[in-house]
Amino acid sequence: MLPGIDAIAFSTSKYFLNLEMLAEHRNVTYAKYYSGIGQTRMSVFPPNEDIVTVGIEAARKAMVFVEDKNDVDILIFATESSFDLSKSAGIYVHNFLKLKEDCRVFDLKQACYSATAALQLAKSYVMENPRSKVLVVGSDIIRYPPGSSGEPTQGGAAVAFVVSQNPRILGIEPYFGVHTYDIMDFWRPAYLNEALFDGKLSAYNYLKSTDICVERYFKNSNLEISDINHACFHAPFGKMAIKANNQSLKCESIDQTLIYNSIIGNSCSASLFICFISLLDHLKSDLTGNRIGFFSYGSGSVAEFFSGIVSADYRKMMSTADNQAMISDRFEISFPEYELISGNALHDFDRYKNIGSVTLAGIDHNKRDYRTVSL
Repeated sequence: MLPGIDAIAFSTSKYFLNLEMLAEHRNVTYAKYYSGIGQTRMSVFPPNEDIVTVGIEAARKAMVFVEDKNDVDILIFATESSFDLSKSAGIYVHNFLKLKEDCRVFDLKQACYSATAALQLAKSYVMENPRSKVLVVGSDIIRYPPGSSGEPTQGGAAVAFVVSQNPRILGIEPYFGVHTYDIMDFWRPAYLNEALFDGKLSAYNYLKSTDICVERYFKNSNLEISDINHACFHAPFGKMAIKANNQSLKCESIDQTLIYNSIIGNSCSASLFICFISLLDHLKSDLTGNRIGFFSYGSGSVAEFFSGIVSADYRKMMSTADNQAMISDRFEISFPEYELISGNALHDFDRYKNIGSVTLAGIDHNKRDYRTVSL
């Protein structure tokens, strides 16, 4: 049995902006967003939602499938959106999930690659400790300057998955191809809330890294392209993933992996794994025994291609109805409201609904006040 993902869930904001509205106010055609980058909506996060609140909600849903939460020995919080350079965002998740005290908790950072790094660390740990489980939370909210080319790709979400030695969803194979290269294609200095980027350079390096990682993967595994049944790619926007697939693997079903991403926007560390959830939720054929290829890219840059085998019990672990209800229950906001939220002009923490059971009630003397709310 391969170690891997035993349970998985995701969460996003209760609010979204329709990109038709953004196109109208930015004086561009909607086709530039819908056809050009493959996006139709973006999640928008009001003051009471952040990487912690959506991370807790995703983790809460994933942990429903864990019989004994005391089996969780490590909680890894993967993010590039941290608001604290010292305290781990995972500490808040640990508290609200009421995990045991003898549990290691820490954050991981390397742009959008960090949740993949967490998965590989978790896999190694459960191989050495077969009775243990590791909870990984990847949570990010991405913002770009208003009117920039990155603005229509904005969004955010959290994914949470439980890693065990006997996974009921996906066993991670020991094959991989990794590429690390120092490049300034995307970065966010600690004093800025919005990311800085070189879009053309980032797209070039993403595709270059795809080729390198895929080549190294097949060299290490002695497999052929035909051995990959389906593929998921990190999706800063949908068309980037499609282009990478067409260049490197030419797998079918790539469209099913991008359904959630197209209406959430870029979720950075969570993106790749939300694409996997989208595949599980939307592909009608049985995936049991299929080999899924995964390409993870984090600007700066670290990239990896790895694979996993879908377990026979994966359908029992799916939350398709809950996922689709979460998406359909979101509220559309107006463009003026979007501008107020984006400009941090709103500080009414009680004005907005929550996606989950925990809200950010306020910030006092730089201390964040998270509180439980009734669902």
